[in-house]
Parts: sequence; structure tokens; C-alpha cells
Amino acid sequence: MRRKIRAAFRSRRPAPAAAPGRLRCMNPTTPPAPDAKGATAPAAVLCGTDFSPAATAAAGIAVAFARRLEAPLVLLHAETRTAANAPDDRLEREVARLRGTGVEVRAEHVRGLPDEQLVIRAQPERSRLLVVGALGGRTAGRWVLGSVAERAAERAAVPTLVTRAPEVLAAWLRGERPLRVFVAFDFSRSAEAALAWVRELRALGPCTVITGFVFWPPEQRARLGGSGPLRLEGSSAEELAMIQRDLRARAAEVLGGGDFEVRAESNWGRQDVRIAEMAYECGADLLVTGSHQYHGFERLWHGSVSRGLLHHAAMNVAVVPLAAGAGPALPGPVRRVLAATDFSATGDRAVARAIALVPRGGVLHLVHVVPPHAASAETSTAGGPGRELAPLAARLRALLPEGAEARGIATNVEVVTHRDPASGILLAAERAGADLICVGTHGGSGRFDTLLGSVAQEVVAKSHRPVLVVPSPRE
Repeated sequence: MRRKIRAAFRSRRPAPAAAPGRLRCMNPTTPPAPDAKGATAPAAVLCGTDFSPAATAAAGIAVAFARRLEAPLVLLHAETRTAANAPDDRLEREVARLRGTGVEVRAEHVRGLPDEQLVIRAQPERSRLLVVGALGGRTAGRWVLGSVAERAAERAAVPTLVTRAPEVLAAWLRGERPLRVFVAFDFSRSAEAALAWVRELRALGPCTVITGFVFWPPEQRARLGGSGPLRLEGSSAEELAMIQRDLRARAAEVLGGGDFEVRAESNWGRQDVRIAEMAYECGADLLVTGSHQYHGFERLWHGSVSRGLLHHAAMNVAVVPLAAGAGPALPGPVRRVLAATDFSATGDRAVARAIALVPRGGVLHLVHVVPPHAASAETSTAGGPGRELAPLAARLRALLPEGAEARGIATNVEVVTHRDPASGILLAAERAGADLICVGTHGGSGRFDTLLGSVAQEVVAKSHRPVLVVPSPRE
């Protein structure tokens, strides 16, 4: 057993460069070769072909994308039993057919496994889009999962389009009809990369965009701080409305404008299966999903929604890797500000700073957290204050700025009952959909090390929303 483990680790070490004429190992970081003048060739649309009907149709879509993007097309054919760069009449005929469209087409006939060779060449410096047909085989004798399209889409560093219904894509690229695009969204960075790619897709032609979110009910219940028994049919109408609000706000920030639809649904079963069904019910022509691109045992441990969608979806599928996103996600405009106060001078100073940050047409949400023993037994289930909490709510309302309505600012106050003040603040921020949280710290210098053990530090550590820490006034 130990020898097998050592052999497995040795097999994962990078292999030395192969001699000319021998099969090269996969190296996704291979840089593009410069041309005769030393300049790097422009990024091309890459298409893999095995000359099957599905591959021929995918090549037609690839050349149409290349024409719209004003980019060259690289047609790749890989085999394991022929010498690299050997002539192939089928490849030459296919290249001649595609060149008839007026697009620059280059042919590559290489030796190796098709999916690995596609991944090698699908790098941002040499390719901007990979197009493959949904069907395609791989040499027998190796234990693999999925088709060539699935394996290439999961590992390519550029967006991969897997064609199942190429005729609707061709009609859209000709300007004959809009494209119905369903984006699988879950508030992750990879999902945001997929939505950002759809924004670029809109520039090529009219698109009807549907953003869908399929979620596990207990997870969202915990995020929103819901109480009461969990229903078998999923989240309550109030929780679903808050989830749809957050989904619409984030999608609007990433898409940067334009109309789109929002679908959110709780589900106890497999997420990928329900997303594929939802896309079909929406009449989608293209399903777009992000990919975390787990490798090896990570893929088996975490699972792969993108692989499930490639397997189950009945329409064209585009898989967008996280690398396609342009750097970290930037925060959107601040419109909804939540400020937490304990009615100390520091807490009230955080409220004043929050008031100054709320723009015209924005929302100011003031929160005070009390432990459960301070709450009355008559506190309403809707979250309103009971008789013992009403004075606290009145103190919050006293902090509201005069003339807020005249400035077009909506205001809310909430007395939250929670044994942990930081968790109470974070749950209130989720319910309010806050773009920014303002909290005060009693550290006079405002330095982070003075927050050790404080509520402010815990809020900063646990929040996925921006947090503004306001130091106490110096005496």
C-alpha cells in the first residue's frame, strides 16, 4: 500500500518536456508562440473537431463567433495514434469550408487526447472562447468520467461553449432572433464571473436574461435569521422576497444595466438537476454557469454543479471559469446603510456617520441588540418590539435625522433580540439587504488591535458585506 501511495504522488510530479515526435504531457500554462516579427498572435476562437456532425455544427457556430468578434479561428483535431502535424484530408476540407465565410482559419493537427490538447490551448493569452460539440469520444482503455466536452469545459481557462442546439445560436448570431440566456447564480465569485460574461454576450446581440438561484432552505434560513418550524415546501414568502431582492440587486450590479428576470426557488434535492429543469421551463436557448474548477479528489469531495449541468441540460451550455472574471468583484453603489448602536457616545457616532453616507433615495436602518432575557414575552412574532422593548425603539427613532423624508431617505428601526450582539447585527444586515454596515469601536486610536474581543471585530471577521468601523471620539 505504501508503494502504491508513493507511486501515486510520483505520478503527480510535472513530467519533463517530451522529445519531438512524442506525446506531450498536458501543460495548461504553455505560452503562445510569437510570430515571425516577435509579436504575440491575437486571441482566437478555438474549436475542437472530430469531423462528426455535432463537431461540424459546432465549427459553424465557432466561425460565426469569430466573425462577430473579429478574431481568427483555430480548428483543432487531436488523435493519439498519428504523428503530430501529419496532413489530414478531412481537416483540410473543413478548413477550406470555413474559410469560405471570410474568417481567418488556422488548422492544428496534434497528437494527444482531445480534451487535454484543448485545455493546453484554451489559455487567455491565445484563446478567448472554446467551442465544442456536445458529443465526442476519447480513446478507450483509460478510466475517465464524462465526455470530451465535459472534461474540457471543467478545466479550460477560458469560457467554453458546448453546443447542443446550434441552430438557435446561429440564428441569434445572424441577428434573426434574441437569445434566451439562463444564468445559474448563487452569489459566489464564479457565478459573478458567469454573469459578467453574459454582459459581454449582450454586446453581440439582443439577449433575454433570466437569473436563477436554487438554494437549500436551511442555509438561507440561517442567513436571514428566520425562526419557527422549517416548512417542507421550502422558505416562507417573506424569506423568498428577501432572497429575490438580494438576487436582483447583485445581478443588476454585475450586468451593469438592462432588463432581466429573477427566479429563486428552494430545493431539497440535487441543485444541478433542478437548475437544468428550471432553465428548460424558462425556454432557455443557453444555460450559463460558473466553474470553481476543482481538481482530483477536490472534485469528488465538493461535487460539481457545472458537470451536472453539462450532463443534464437539454440546451446549449456555457461554462465560465473564475479566471474569466476581471479581478475581484467591486462593490456596488451604497444605497442601504445599517448602523448599530448601544446608545453609547461611540454607537451614536456610528449612527451619525451612517446618516451622512445615505444618498438621496437611499435607506437608513438603525439597529439595537438586546439579550433574550431583556425581551418581553409579548414580543410579536413579526419582530416588532413588545412593551419592554418599545422604549428602546423610541430611543432609536430619536436618533433619526430630521427632514429625512424631504431628502427622499426611507428610515427603519429594529430592536433585535439575540444573545450574541455581532450575530444579531449581521442577521439584521441580511434581512435589510444592507450595502454597508456601520459599527463603533471603543478603541480610542481606531486601530484594529484595539478591537480584540469586541463586537466590532466580530462583525468585521464574519460579515461578507462591507463594514465601516467608526472609532470613539477622542477626549
